[in-house]
Amino acid sequence: MEIAIGELARIVSPVDKPLRGPSRTAVLTAVTRSLYREEPGPMIFDDDLAFDLAGEEGLVIAGRLRTELPRAHVLAFGRWVCIRSRFSEDLVEGAVSRGVDQYVILGAGLDSFAYRRADLMNHLRVFEVDHPASQSWKRDRIREMGIEIPENLVFAPVDFERQTLREGLESTGFSFARAAVFSWIGVTMYLTLDAIHATLATISKCLPGSQVVLSYNQPNRVLDDNAFRVTSTFQPIAAEMGEPFVSFFVQEEIEGLLRNFGFEDIVHFGPQEARTAWFRGVEVAIAGAQRLIAATVGSSADNSLSRESAR
Repeated sequence: MEIAIGELARIVSPVDKPLRGPSRTAVLTAVTRSLYREEPGPMIFDDDLAFDLAGEEGLVIAGRLRTELPRAHVLAFGRWVCIRSRFSEDLVEGAVSRGVDQYVILGAGLDSFAYRRADLMNHLRVFEVDHPASQSWKRDRIREMGIEIPENLVFAPVDFERQTLREGLESTGFSFARAAVFSWIGVTMYLTLDAIHATLATISKCLPGSQVVLSYNQPNRVLDDNAFRVTSTFQPIAAEMGEPFVSFFVQEEIEGLLRNFGFEDIVHFGPQEARTAWFRGVEVAIAGAQRLIAATVGSSADNSLSRESAR
């Protein structure tokens, strides 16, 4: 199936009115999470707040998605967006069962975990890390929706031109002496390798047993024909939107990078693994050339590479 990420990106092209707040791709993914609720099944993830969080811009995008794209294409894209969220939240649920009580959402955007998952929020302190301007817009949106902000939710505005991730976390009460889960979804392809190193170095300073899940984009040379068509149409549009793809990894490279920072217990997860886990092995269309990887901070994580990159 020739699908749709490039077409979806066209829906939020830069000729439209600029968005003051979260990135256009953050709005797009929130909208597709909401439209996934129209999925005939099986339903693997349900974000009942995403549509309202996206605000007026989301309403416009949703209308255009419904009228200008085949429904099957929208669902194919939405499946992968929801797979990412489901995988992350399952990881958090497992960590809570082991007594972990800190959850950090890096590049939180319009993530709605803290407002949906009261079952887990009762056991967690959640840190939403994002740019101050984006975070301010989201907090205004939450107030407009009449949502009560949980007492154990911490907004951690971090302007990386002025402070490090560690400084931003510690200033809001995060403890590197206790285990944590980090979700880093839909971000790494926009970052330089140095920025990725710095973030992994910071996470590696957490207590052994802490976990990270991140998404990454694969380079064109390893993609099949369909995935190549998808990413080759989306990359230039993402660049025009001010969010160019700059970092790519094959599975061996991203695993090697994590191991160099002392991470262990590597788990790879992509469309086929999702079909097996949640779609009863059915060959449903899942868009994109992106994959997930999860890893655990090992006892040797504080190695020379981590120390050097954290400086």
